[in-house]
Amino acid sequence: MKWATLISFVILISAHFGKSDRNRVCENFSDIKEEGFKAFILVALCQNLPQSGFEEVVLLALEITAAAGACCGENPSPDCFKNEIVLSQSVICASNEIANKNHVQDCCAKAGDERHQCFLEHKRSIPKKKEVQKMYSGKEKCETFKNNRLTYAGLFIYSFSRMHVMMHPFNILVFAGKIGALAEECCAQEENLDTCFYEKGRPVRNYIASVTAQSQSVCAISKKYGERVIKAKKVAQSSQKLPQATADEIAEISQNITSSIFTCCSGDSFKCTKKMKQLIEDSCARDDIISRTKHLAQCCKLSILEKGYCIENMEPDEKPADLSEKVESYIKDADVCDKFAAGKDLFIGGFLYEYSRRHPELSSQMLLRIAKGYEDELTKCCATENPPECYGKADEKLHAAVQDNLSHFQKMCAIVNTEGLAAYVKLMVIRYTSIMPTASFEGIRTITYRMGEIMQECCAKDQSKLMPCAEEKLSDLLDETCAENDPATINKNVEACCNDFYSHRRLCFLDMKPDTESAPPEFSAESFPITEAVCTMSDQDSLTASVKLLYEVVRLKPTITMEQIKTLTDGYNALKAKCCAVESNQQCFETERAAFINTSKDLLTA
Repeated sequence: MKWATLISFVILISAHFGKSDRNRVCENFSDIKEEGFKAFILVALCQNLPQSGFEEVVLLALEITAAAGACCGENPSPDCFKNEIVLSQSVICASNEIANKNHVQDCCAKAGDERHQCFLEHKRSIPKKKEVQKMYSGKEKCETFKNNRLTYAGLFIYSFSRMHVMMHPFNILVFAGKIGALAEECCAQEENLDTCFYEKGRPVRNYIASVTAQSQSVCAISKKYGERVIKAKKVAQSSQKLPQATADEIAEISQNITSSIFTCCSGDSFKCTKKMKQLIEDSCARDDIISRTKHLAQCCKLSILEKGYCIENMEPDEKPADLSEKVESYIKDADVCDKFAAGKDLFIGGFLYEYSRRHPELSSQMLLRIAKGYEDELTKCCATENPPECYGKADEKLHAAVQDNLSHFQKMCAIVNTEGLAAYVKLMVIRYTSIMPTASFEGIRTITYRMGEIMQECCAKDQSKLMPCAEEKLSDLLDETCAENDPATINKNVEACCNDFYSHRRLCFLDMKPDTESAPPEFSAESFPITEAVCTMSDQDSLTASVKLLYEVVRLKPTITMEQIKTLTDGYNALKAKCCAVESNQQCFETERAAFINTSKDLLTA
């Protein structure tokens, strides 16, 4: 399957959106062909029909695809002159069993835009599914892939779409394309299939996790903090990427991006696609801006399939040659307080623009903290007898905050680069289990493994790109975590951090103390499943076993010291080394495990 074709289908739909005098369904069906049409419809069905199984949604997708094909016949139905969603809803509503099973019978009783809005509300109310993904061997994956490549892609689409009902189909189809390309590469070889899927699948898994977290983060931020925070974040990012643009131009660009975010987060994929397409066209139609840019100009020369991704991920342009090193007018002018009093938001917005365009090496969260810090300084200084003397020192304080933040990431990279990824993951498991001892092992493992993958990726970049990479991705991960869970059910500290200012969330988690209020579980020998199986584990399984042990230890005693952890891990490693070295090791493990458990109990319950 040509996956670029699927992406073009999403764009083609928006190209015809709103033209009621054309048979748009036939046009799109002809442009994308049957396979592409079917894939897009499959995503939409999986997101809207949570009670329908894979086989049922596939049959429904085939029925809708057949109806779309009929739109190209001699007597097209009225739905053919609307869009694919209207056509799909008509087919769904034609089956009382499917409509009733998925609780959309009330929507089917409506017509036109009322029906569409009803389906949207239904989609928004679908609870997020946290399905435990079954682990298949490389051999099993390749058997499915070789037997039917479309089924292989379809199973991924079904599973992922049900867990992410609000995600735009564009992203899911891109993910499915990458999953299919990975299978095609690995299944072409005869040996080491598991290794291939694990090693070559790492960048695919990281990409899917990163885009998913980013997508969910921006929607969670827009819902929790509103337009002001989203727009400020986009002002910072746009100013970094387009330092030649004026403040008014950046404000307009940021407002347009913000508007598209709220549309896309509503779950209406058609309006989202239309808005995204318009945003790309508007960006590339601004000759006055493009003539002053490098990377935007390059992106706008690409095909419509490539423009959006290019613009979203483009590098910052070079700063204008005449741009001063510091934001002089905001720290030296005598009338700063007058301007601040005349319009606080406008003045701080101007500061954010000027500071951001000078500092592409900072994360948007850092820039928002700097703007908030500057605002706090002015609030304090403008109430003093000599405001200029007071706010003239603001730049030094802001620079110190930047250095503290950068130093933290450099220290984390030192661990990743010198001690290895596993050491960093274990450190994070200890850290996050101590502050969230009631969280599940799967939850702790998911967040800490993802943190490890993020830091491994970002630490390989130049120092100038370290903070934007690491803090952006880690913040997305925390935003996703706060949105997917009820923080109050974990503990009050986590709840407080999830409710903190957006730009301060990560620092809040960083400063959080171990949870000493939640009652620890009873000590149990079952928490230490150490058997002869550890001798033959793969590196990946061995890391999981070590991480599970750390999790069990720390949740029993969240205030455990690193020295105490070293005592236990040294004991565990010595046990493994001793028993794995003997031929008949079952008895050894039984004896040594009992001794290790007794030692652990004394240390953890003291």
